[in-house]
Amino acid sequence: MKRFGFAQFRFVVAGVLLIAAGLKAYQLATVPLPPVVQGSVFTPLLELLNDRYFQMAVVIGEILFALVLVAGIYLQYSWLLSILSFSVFTLVSLMKALSGETSCGCFGTVTVNPWITAAFDAVIVGLLVIFRERLDWTFPPLDRKKVLAVLVAWLVLAGPALFFMLSLQQRQAVLGTEYITADGKKVISLAPRMWIDKEFPLVSRFVEPEGSDILLTGTWHVVLISPNCSDCEQMMNRLEERMPENVVLVVVPSRRSEKVPPTPFPKFVLDRQNGWYAVTPVVVKLVDGICVEICRQIP
Repeated sequence: MKRFGFAQFRFVVAGVLLIAAGLKAYQLATVPLPPVVQGSVFTPLLELLNDRYFQMAVVIGEILFALVLVAGIYLQYSWLLSILSFSVFTLVSLMKALSGETSCGCFGTVTVNPWITAAFDAVIVGLLVIFRERLDWTFPPLDRKKVLAVLVAWLVLAGPALFFMLSLQQRQAVLGTEYITADGKKVISLAPRMWIDKEFPLVSRFVEPEGSDILLTGTWHVVLISPNCSDCEQMMNRLEERMPENVVLVVVPSRRSEKVPPTPFPKFVLDRQNGWYAVTPVVVKLVDGICVEICRQIP
């Protein structure tokens, strides 16, 4: 009986790559990428990896590599590249987990804990080592029909994916980055660090702005929170235990809800005329209506 090896396991690897590429392509074509959690030593690198055009290149590359695996072109080099790729995926997932990210981003809008994906990618690496391919550093003649089939399939799959990913228009704006989706809807990805030394820009976006004039004088800590956010709930619990003065909550509505538990602090909700994205919780310190500091906790 023939031993199960990489010649068979490559189809599993290809399937994982195609699923990941398809889900990432859907996300890039419909919504902005969520901002990277700030404050980690890995933040600068994760921000580079979170670039839209880099992610588009990853999608195109994953599709091509998956098709090469299915075609069985240069199996020994495909095996080696598979190990390197999933080793990198493991490291990226670990960095996201250690940074406090709630999702690895590997599967687009499908939320998967980065600890889980790090373990999954590590298992794939382990299985690739078990189902190892004997390395032969020669290059036997290529099967031109296979190469042509891969290129045609790549153009058929990657071409439309790239077109739809590029259809999501974006531009820098006061609040952060604005995106126009294929159906014409505006989605705003908030970038609080752009607000430093500027007037707090969210007041005009409150559903009910009455009472927001208190933010124009004195020192305030504005806490951006999201519904169904466990970190936000924990922060609110800590705040209610301490009851610090001059705290205001701003709710960033999600697709599913804009409701948060009752709170003793003043609360404002952003309108639903646009879609909103933000890393929460985040604290914006205001002095006389001017943003002076962005942090993760209230001192």
